Amino acid sequence: MSMKIHQRYITDIDNFTWGEDWRATRIIKEKRTNGEYYFANIIRYYGEKEDTHDYDISESLADSAWLGRNEKFVGKRAHDRDPESKTFGKRIYSEAITEIITEPNSRGKPVEREILIEGKTIYEYTLPVNEENTKKLKTLQGAIALSQETQLLFMYGIKPPHAVTPEIFWTTSVSDYLQSIEPIRREIKKNVKKV
Repeated sequence: MSMKIHQRYITDIDNFTWGEDWRATRIIKEKRTNGEYYFANIIRYYGEKEDTHDYDISESLADSAWLGRNEKFVGKRAHDRDPESKTFGKRIYSEAITEIITEPNSRGKPVEREILIEGKTIYEYTLPVNEENTKKLKTLQGAIALSQETQLLFMYGIKPPHAVTPEIFWTTSVSDYLQSIEPIRREIKKNVKKV
């Protein structure tokens, strides 16, 4: 049995029920080398009780998923350590090696999973920032508990994510936001050195 907690990824974006069965706990806008993308951590949403205004959100891991990014197994480069090889000492690409295993899911039913034996895991992003995707993702934003709302985050590289207001999130690019806060960061850094 794999020790990894397996995440669920929504890969069929065309048949996804936007704004109906799901609510986002987090919506992230990330700057990548080839543009900006949305992705979200979503959970099954059953509605709001009229009398208590309590939000009925699933608590099961099986009812949560990632939308807009998918896990992908790829090979990696490493130095060839075989002294008999023509490429000895050079960096060569090795294909990913995976295996299909059968193990019980959270409900005890057997499911097949592909696991990575050798290689690395990357994410493939499927929701570029554009007007159409912005409208779709806005339908996932809302209350997820009596005092909790969907968290909106900007991400870039290895920097920590920035939580922002809905007005900034839906109208500003990650690059523009980071440029706007750079003078503030420099001022804070300068004042910390003085202390």
